[in-house]
Amino acid sequence: MMIDTVTLAKARSEIGRLNQELVDIHIEEERLRLRRSRLEGEKARVQALVDMCELAQRLAEASEPVAPPLHIERVAGAKVVVLDKPLVPAATMGRRKLKPDGLPSMSVMILAALKEAGKAEKPVEITDYVRKRWWPTVPSNTVGTAAWHLAKIGRLTLHDGYYGLNGVGH
Repeated sequence: MMIDTVTLAKARSEIGRLNQELVDIHIEEERLRLRRSRLEGEKARVQALVDMCELAQRLAEASEPVAPPLHIERVAGAKVVVLDKPLVPAATMGRRKLKPDGLPSMSVMILAALKEAGKAEKPVEITDYVRKRWWPTVPSNTVGTAAWHLAKIGRLTLHDGYYGLNGVGH
């Protein structure tokens, strides 16, 4: 089957026209991508302004009007307002209290649990004993961590996840 030269010329002309349309669409896509990027940047700037205004309103409504500590940094050539971390008063920097008053120390409870059992035990078993005898809501990780520290300083032995008395100082 032979295609005459006129039809072939028309087909080539159509390919050229379609290629030009594709180029035009590509240029339009790039223009829209750039416009979108600019709009997103503008939106972010306006959102930052709104956030700062809302923060100022909340601070104005507070019983003690206190400005948050802040400083200005340069990030990628732009100035950015950064809130400083609040200073924690020395009185509140102490350790938080986990154990209720009136209970023996965690090491005493662990040693008593192991003496009562008469054998090495896993932290879960030690925790169950402590819960039954002294502290029903003791966190499991508290007992396990304390047992690990006792083993680390030599007051307990640790073998395959079982903690036992080592006979020294008990």
